[in-house]
Amino acid sequence: MTNLSTLISGDQDFWLTELPNYQRDSISEMLRSGKTHEQVAASWLNSSIADGTAPFGTSNTRGLFFEKVVDELHDFLCVGMSYENERSQIASGFKTGQVGLVATITAAISPHLDSAPSFLAPAIAVLLCAISKIGLGAWCRMQTERRSQETNQQLTVTEETSSTGDQSPQ
Repeated sequence: MTNLSTLISGDQDFWLTELPNYQRDSISEMLRSGKTHEQVAASWLNSSIADGTAPFGTSNTRGLFFEKVVDELHDFLCVGMSYENERSQIASGFKTGQVGLVATITAAISPHLDSAPSFLAPAIAVLLCAISKIGLGAWCRMQTERRSQETNQQLTVTEETSSTGDQSPQ
């Protein structure tokens, strides 16, 4: 059985090879322009799909959908009890450097996001590039801390709203 940390390591460009050429070329161009992996993933998820259509998400921020994708990927790779079976199947069925891992992860998390795997796959591939760069353990700890801070901020806002009697919707 292979450890997920071992599977998500090594050459970052490997993750992009699984994508169709048009997706890989677009993402590679964004990375060459100096954007970080996270910025590229957010851009992919928040960009308009075709000319003349409204953008999906927000244009100037990372966007809520990007955060949800990162949260779901964190659940899958690091903590989510709902993904235990999928993680064990990946750990026993894949070898380091084996093609298909992006598709397998994307297929597992896409129903939780109500999104098409083909739309999510490029963002997942780019995020896996970033994760392989810093290491899965470090990425998991960073995301756990980020989510904890966000939860604490939400609790503080809720407590402040309750104490002031503000009845506005949250």
